[in-house]
Amino acid sequence: MEWELRAGCKVNLYLDIVGVREDGYHEIESLFYPLPAPCDVLRLEEGGEGLRLSCSDPVLATPENILVRAYQKYASLTGFAPGLRLFLEKNIPMGAGLGGGSSDAASLLLWLNARAQSRGLAPEALSELALTLGADVPFFLQNRPAWVTGIGENLHFLDLDLGDLAVLLVCPALQANTKWAYRRWDEMSAQGCLPRRKGLTLQDGLIMKFCSSKQPALWNAFEHLVFMEFPILSGIKQEILDHAAAGCVMSGSGSTMVGLFASAEDAACCARRMRTQGHVCHGIRSGQPFDLGV
Repeated sequence: MEWELRAGCKVNLYLDIVGVREDGYHEIESLFYPLPAPCDVLRLEEGGEGLRLSCSDPVLATPENILVRAYQKYASLTGFAPGLRLFLEKNIPMGAGLGGGSSDAASLLLWLNARAQSRGLAPEALSELALTLGADVPFFLQNRPAWVTGIGENLHFLDLDLGDLAVLLVCPALQANTKWAYRRWDEMSAQGCLPRRKGLTLQDGLIMKFCSSKQPALWNAFEHLVFMEFPILSGIKQEILDHAAAGCVMSGSGSTMVGLFASAEDAACCARRMRTQGHVCHGIRSGQPFDLGV
């Protein structure tokens, strides 16, 4: 038999770093919002023993790939280890702040758990396993908007809908390394040269619709330092705002820029401009991708 799984992405509409634990991990407050595009495609076929991974980008087909680790950890915990050939069509750019690898892992875990039947894990146990793979993986098991705290493991799911707002993702051809971004944040924070803002509260997260304001409360604590390293991102943000976006924010530690537009036509106009500069663009409205035109 063959199966096809689609693994969507996420954006951070709000991201602040609120502390550093004794073990060096950073505590965050963030608003995660799932999107259907861009999405990776996992094609599964029964056969052989264990998991054999191939990928549209051969560099990713290694034993260290998060899909291999997810399969191995699930098999070790449950004893369910079906022979699989898995081809990964990689469409979510790496180093873009969209959580592509985490989404891939969550999609495979959900599929394995459904197939395992009586050997499958309870939701809590599956989330605990997911967390050992990465802080974002438990979020993708639910794939719903969430207010995220701690190192990313505390999820409070929200009834949040962007309504008719058009979301434009602009993905430049550069990667921002998350570990570097956290190290640089530590350095600049110690020097007292990072802009600060009052954080959102959970109540704000629950009531903030982002579509009811002409200036949505978007924020990313990484923007200042990442823009210093990659000035092109600051230019992209300004161009998005110049094209009548209601708001714009960087996702994760970059490099994707997220623009929110009241008008899909304005978003498409902006995308055409971004594409002339070589940037990949994706448009989403009412939970579905929409055509940005040529």
